[in-house]
Amino acid sequence: MSYRVDFTVISQSEQQSRFALTLHNLSDQPLHNWSLHFAIGRWIHADTLSNGKLQQLGSYCILTPNKSAPLAPNSHFYTEFTIGTSPFTLYEDGIPEAFISTSPEGNFIKPIPVEVTTINLDHPVTERFSTALPAAKAINLIPAPCSLTPLQGEFKLTQHTAITAPTEKAAGSTRWLQAELCRLLHEDIPVRQDGNITYQYHEELAEGAYCLLIEQDNIWLQASSESGFVHATSSLLQLIPAAPAHQVHAAYSVPMVEIADRPNYQYRGMMLDCARHFHPVKRLQHLIDHLARYKFNTFHWHLTDDEGWRIEIDAYPELTRIGAWRGPNEIIQPQFTTISQRYGGYYTKQDVRELIAYASDRGITIIPEIDIPGHCRAAIKSLPDLLVDPNDHSTYRSIQGYPDNILSPAIKGTYTFISNVLEEICELFPAPYVHIGGDEVPLGVWTNSTACQSLMEQHGYQEPSELQGHILRFAEEVLQAKGKRMMGWEEAVEGNKVSKNTMIFSWRSEEAGLACAHAGYDVVMQPAQFTYLDLAQGYSADEPGVDWAGKLPLDTAYSYKPLSNLDDSDPAHQHIRGIQAALWCELVNNQSRFEYMIYPRLLAIAELCWTKPEQRNWKDFKARLQGQLKYLDQAGINYRHCE
Repeated sequence: MSYRVDFTVISQSEQQSRFALTLHNLSDQPLHNWSLHFAIGRWIHADTLSNGKLQQLGSYCILTPNKSAPLAPNSHFYTEFTIGTSPFTLYEDGIPEAFISTSPEGNFIKPIPVEVTTINLDHPVTERFSTALPAAKAINLIPAPCSLTPLQGEFKLTQHTAITAPTEKAAGSTRWLQAELCRLLHEDIPVRQDGNITYQYHEELAEGAYCLLIEQDNIWLQASSESGFVHATSSLLQLIPAAPAHQVHAAYSVPMVEIADRPNYQYRGMMLDCARHFHPVKRLQHLIDHLARYKFNTFHWHLTDDEGWRIEIDAYPELTRIGAWRGPNEIIQPQFTTISQRYGGYYTKQDVRELIAYASDRGITIIPEIDIPGHCRAAIKSLPDLLVDPNDHSTYRSIQGYPDNILSPAIKGTYTFISNVLEEICELFPAPYVHIGGDEVPLGVWTNSTACQSLMEQHGYQEPSELQGHILRFAEEVLQAKGKRMMGWEEAVEGNKVSKNTMIFSWRSEEAGLACAHAGYDVVMQPAQFTYLDLAQGYSADEPGVDWAGKLPLDTAYSYKPLSNLDDSDPAHQHIRGIQAALWCELVNNQSRFEYMIYPRLLAIAELCWTKPEQRNWKDFKARLQGQLKYLDQAGINYRHCE
């Protein structure tokens, strides 16, 4: 490659680091009127550059030299700058991608490729973190069931297996089981009156509970609810070996066992960010298969953010025509990776309907998230005539580095937009919940707006944060009119305007969730330190991921016990509805990385969600995980190896 960028740590302190950036011209031609475009996940203090000028928007930076002289062949450009950050510990803290552009014709940028070398972190190499796994057990269910009794013998699963015509509540489970058995046996498995796999309705079993009995000639799946039948099915699927005992006849030997089981938490979820990087429907289906397999019941779908709007809205086609795409010549500028090309995608309403049906058969409720009033840059850039107040001169910068990503509470268009979007979302998604975000509204927003100041005076508000509550209360009223319950991140309670009916997701810390529970809100615990799957899984510099909330190896994820230091009689316990994992996708842009960040930590969090804390055992989990890895290998999952 003709051009190369080197990035090096010069000095570092607890909250500030100095870096050197060198651009090499390795070609035999001078580089005229150039600028270097690159991505970095931290905010560079532009006034600290020793050479050149910098423009930064989010993670996207454009560096231009002070002088117009060309960069000669076999020469280099050097500059230094400061970032207000603790010392980098991961190679991925550096620059993932870069390109050069020369003076564009008609402002059209033609990216010229640049090689980016691995950042020099200037600290000793740390060995890769590993977790020694003991030998697998005979039966390796994850999550661990309440009661499991091994029996003598096995059930032969063959092409002659059939499913008894199911009770109505097991219709979805039957379709799921048929699809999985067809994949294993390469045969369509029939449903008939005299099958040897039978779903039985048992009224006395609680919601979500099930019993599974595998005998030599029959399999019985018993429950009183759709979710219970799904959970019984997931246990049955895990009991099927990764490979058949008889390759020619594709026969699987399923161990005889009796299981009685029920979930510890009502809400067991995973959030996936599809706004930062777009994940195709097939990838989502594959994930939903595994969420169901490990007894999650909720897929929280983060569909909108500053970097992309991913869902079709009939009222505003511009949201996907403009807001779903970013690139050097798009209205939405490049971010994170793939910065030299047009990048994006979105889900049609038909995509959504099909995914909802797919997830429903597997007991997974899909909850959409439309993030307001912050994280709205893609929407604002798509609909400026509706969402921009030209007389608002407030100055702010969001935590991700945007000066223009917050909806205004003082213009009519904001409420028209929220109402129209949420009404279409409510009609499309059957889930009883809609998540509205509500996080990371920065200081400085709405402070230099005559209209916002008038709105505060009209309602007697004392602080700008109350304007966020004003917007969210409106959203809650829209959702309530559609029969939906609002969900939001922990900042949604700021401004004290939303009702206690709003369900809160705690992400910054467990303490934040506890405060909301004590205030009377129902809470889903999602503290980043234990549940964020975008965090690095070890301590070596080459470990993929981020570390703003620390590192998250497998044992740390498994160790989480919500409110374990709280007295059992504390009423806050009654407000904890469950646990959720999250994968934010600033750096997750392909299937391999997607799987590596999720597995095997997803299995650890599955056990946190389902199994009572007193029944959890780290050593036992590791043995069962060893058995599960055979399935992940057979399924072609690119999981992080423990050893």
